[in-house]
Parts: sequence; structure tokens; C-alpha cells
Amino acid sequence: MAEAGGGTYAAILTDLLDRGVIGRDDAILVQFAGEFDEDVTARVGLTNCTFSNLAPDSPSSRLRAANAGDAHAMPYADASFDHVIGHAGLHHCSRPHQALHEMYRIARQTVVAVENQDSPLMRLACSLGLAGVYEHDAVADGGGTTGGVDGSGVPNHVYRWTRHEVRKTVASFDPGRVVPIEFHSRWLIGSDRALTPGMRSAIGGRDRVIGLLNGGLNTLARRQGNIFGFTVRKDLAVAQPWVGVAA
Repeated sequence: MAEAGGGTYAAILTDLLDRGVIGRDDAILVQFAGEFDEDVTARVGLTNCTFSNLAPDSPSSRLRAANAGDAHAMPYADASFDHVIGHAGLHHCSRPHQALHEMYRIARQTVVAVENQDSPLMRLACSLGLAGVYEHDAVADGGGTTGGVDGSGVPNHVYRWTRHEVRKTVASFDPGRVVPIEFHSRWLIGSDRALTPGMRSAIGGRDRVIGLLNGGLNTLARRQGNIFGFTVRKDLAVAQPWVGVAA
């Protein structure tokens, strides 16, 4: 699901940097990281990143030198990093909500994630066989031994999120506080694994067709876009009005 040029991921990080939510020298844990993440974080100017990956044989030389982490039980204390960010990794986890919980637990200020979105249009695409339900391509790219669920060679179910689900999940993690969440969505078809190989082949290489398709979808139904980012603002969390009130 890696976007050409970093796309939404880079845009969210740049916006957070521009607004001062993230500082360039802030301590950042990059979950599900690979060369794509190293490139994007370096390009936007983040200088203090720790990289972790589900699979121990990541192609990145810097990541090969680091231990792979179990995204469901990371070896870090609560609030160990200013920010925890991750691109296209939660849907590779066998327990995506638990993996998101670990990101939330470890972060002091924000959690940033870019994933697939569950929407009526994406469900329709899946039912028509236009979008994948299991991610076979990633395993093929990993030589059949990695790239799937929990970094294994078994193709993972493509877990897609909704805004409501993210809100409910964060509220379950931290029921005593109201935690603001910022959402971002867009359609980007043709440069990721959102569509099946047959559909990508049908439109592949037709830049004008792809551009018109993405432009039309983003004009008419951007909120339902296949690319879905969210920023959990722990730094802006406030206590629930009933916290501290005597029963």
C-alpha cells in the first residue's frame, strides 16, 4: 500500500511539523518500517527516529541491524516516545486493535497511522472482485516467506478501518479522557495494492485514465477514499467531565 512519493503519509507528517505538533528532533518510533519509511521520514526532516519492523529480514540495512518487534507487545515502557507513527502496517497484524493499542501506549503526544479505509465504495469494489480481500501481492514480493500476517508468508486479511471504529477503539484504550482524532482520506488508485492485479493491469500505464479516475473520486467521494490516515492527539486529551466526580 506504499504511496508513490509518500503521498498522504508525508503530507500528514509535514502538516504536523508545520503546525509545531511534531518537532524535527522529537523522539519518534516508526512502526512497520522499511526503506519507504526511512525515505519519507528523512525527506520531511525527522532526525530522531527509531525503526521497528514485524519481520526480521527487512531489506533495509538499518533495520537489519535492529531487532524486529512484536507489534502486539512492544518492548518499551509507557510513553517512551514523543510520537509513534506507522504506514500500512496495522492491516498486516493478526490483532490490529492490539497493535494500535501498543502505538497508543508508547506515545506521549501523538499516534499517526496511514491504512486502508472501509467504506461503501471499497466494500462494493471487494464484492465485485476489483479490490483485494487478502494481500497476496505482498507475500509474492517477499518471496513467499514474508510480507503477510505478522510478517509471515501467509497472506494477511486487508483490515480496513472507519472513522467511527478508530474513535471507539481509542475511547476503549483511554476511557477517562476525551482524545481528539484528526482524519485524512483520499483516493489513490493505480499506485498501490488496493486493487486486484487484473484491475491494475486494465488501467496500468494509462496515466490520463488513472488521473481522471482519482480526480473524479476525490471530487465526489473523497471521504470514502481508499487511503486513510488518522492522527490521535494525546497531547490535546482532556479528562472526561465525570472523572473525579464522587459516585
